[in-house]
Amino acid sequence: MAIKIKKSTDLSNIRILSPQDGAKIYTQLRFQVTKAGILDRDYFYYIFQSTIDISGFVFFLTEFFLQKNPVLLIFICIGISFFSVRLGGLIHDAGHRAIFKSTLLNDIYGYICSFVIAFPFIVWKYKHNAHHAHTNEEGVDPDLDVPLSFTEDMVNRRGFLVGIMRKYQVWLYYPFGSLVSFTMRLKAYKYYFQNLSKKAILLMICQGLGMFLWYILPFFIFPFWKAFLFFILTNEVAGFYMLNIFAPNHKGMPQMEKEVKISFLEHQIMTARNIYGHWLTDYLYLGLNYQIEHHLFPNCPRNKLNNITPYVRAICRKYKLSYAQMGIIESNRFILSELKKTSQLTK
Repeated sequence: MAIKIKKSTDLSNIRILSPQDGAKIYTQLRFQVTKAGILDRDYFYYIFQSTIDISGFVFFLTEFFLQKNPVLLIFICIGISFFSVRLGGLIHDAGHRAIFKSTLLNDIYGYICSFVIAFPFIVWKYKHNAHHAHTNEEGVDPDLDVPLSFTEDMVNRRGFLVGIMRKYQVWLYYPFGSLVSFTMRLKAYKYYFQNLSKKAILLMICQGLGMFLWYILPFFIFPFWKAFLFFILTNEVAGFYMLNIFAPNHKGMPQMEKEVKISFLEHQIMTARNIYGHWLTDYLYLGLNYQIEHHLFPNCPRNKLNNITPYVRAICRKYKLSYAQMGIIESNRFILSELKKTSQLTK
């Protein structure tokens, strides 16, 4: 069960750095990282990565139109799913201003890629910024607004989905989590209607058009079995891939009540977990396996995040801060074990 830090908690038993000391140390860390040129934009890398990801997506999408063999179509749909998530990674980096220096160019790039995969860029950006500002803060971090529960307070929440999942969340973790491709797009409309404006209406129309192309049009231009195969596989495989990229980053890590006084540095290190591996792990995880470094420096190009690691680890050793890091299998086992422990607390 994840640690729950409340405002009434004696932080001297948990917090190592005072907010003031944490701020000073982070300022020094940022100076070192900036001086080393790690935060400089890497246009060559993103040109190369964009070319590979966009080409892969277009290739598999074209093959889907041409191919009639059901077995081959399964692998083609998996390819479409894989590269649609890769495009999502580019959208993520653009949202963090990690690709271009210009805010406008990052937004343009993000919106273009988002339209291609019917991704709600503006809604995601708003929620993701809130996640970074309030990581694992209950009631504030939108990434905790899911039926999965890792603390006693969360598992005893009211709600239809929470009620269904609380007892069986270990078994429902992968099936439910794989639906993120659907839920992420559908939840965006709640944001649009709550923030109605000319811009919101335009973005809602664009996303609606994108979702029509992805979810409805295939049933008009392909045989039913082929369209159904596309609908199920591209969404479920993409959802499963996204789940396994994002869930290991924070799920099961300490959660806290709003406005608990912990320095930004310690807050981000305490609530994030890295996934160690090698170059293939870096590629598959879109660089987000360096989650601690990413949360400390969100605008860092993904291929440079590993260069920040030595600086962060040196600080953690010096000030005896935890630096959570697990393998892929180990992190999944840990998440499932935490879900199981929490389920046993159901009232």
